[in-house]
Amino acid sequence: MDLRKLEHAALLAETLNFARAAERAHLTQSALSRSIQALEHALGLRLFDRQHGGLGGVTPTAAGRQLLERARPLLRAADDLDRDMALLRGAALGELPIGAGPFPAATLLPAALAGLGQSHPALRVSLQIDHTAALCELLAADRIELFVADSRDAEKRDDLVVRRLATQQGGMFCRAAHPLARRRKLVVAELAGQRFASVHLPAAVRDNLLRMMRPAGEASWALTCDNVYLLKDLGRRSDVLLLCTEESLADELASGEFVKLPVIDLRPMPVAVSLFTRAGRTLSPAAALLAARLADEAKRGR
Repeated sequence: MDLRKLEHAALLAETLNFARAAERAHLTQSALSRSIQALEHALGLRLFDRQHGGLGGVTPTAAGRQLLERARPLLRAADDLDRDMALLRGAALGELPIGAGPFPAATLLPAALAGLGQSHPALRVSLQIDHTAALCELLAADRIELFVADSRDAEKRDDLVVRRLATQQGGMFCRAAHPLARRRKLVVAELAGQRFASVHLPAAVRDNLLRMMRPAGEASWALTCDNVYLLKDLGRRSDVLLLCTEESLADELASGEFVKLPVIDLRPMPVAVSLFTRAGRTLSPAAALLAARLADEAKRGR
């Protein structure tokens, strides 16, 4: 059923006059008359009795009154839908499901989300923090619209688009009161027997670290967790060594609460922070805004 014709019928029932209804609809009277006739023909029912005398007056029939009683909620819903779509075009309304790896969740994302929340306060964001492989599956299943994470260990997939945003510098860190914090120089083998806490590391990074510690001894992982804030709290309360990025510990390093261990034979551990989206998919306005804000935050951090 044509909603425009229903809208014309509702205007005619409200004004009870073709001329006034046509003016409200921004149509000629003849065009409005043809619209009402087409609706009556499509339904096989007379909706309005025309008054004699050529003054354009009408009275809704019983069928017309019943139709309009059912049509008015539809017309209100259509108006609401138009309004919601207009708000969505401006990213002012709706829900944005996204994902993030642990390091960008602790660095790029807070400022980007804060800015988006200030400019579009009605927008609801749902965030899933996880490692890259898990986020790839969520994105492929359309459970999130985009995510930002470490792309070093990401499988190359034709259905995903990966855009590099920033490179963060990984390393080993400990609290200032840790016995190793006073050392001016260390080698990896001296870290054997220490307990580590980290996010889910790429397999190559973890295997290389363990290989460098042998045969001096085995390292053990006290915690593997993709919540950087929990890792930092564990580092404050114990002598675990944290495998993190400098950027995710920026405040703690600046205050002297944590120190970076000077491990001279540790290979550089750059973390490639990238934006992941679905190939061939148009981002929603809200997702496009967030992607732009993430890129801006990455530039500020360089």
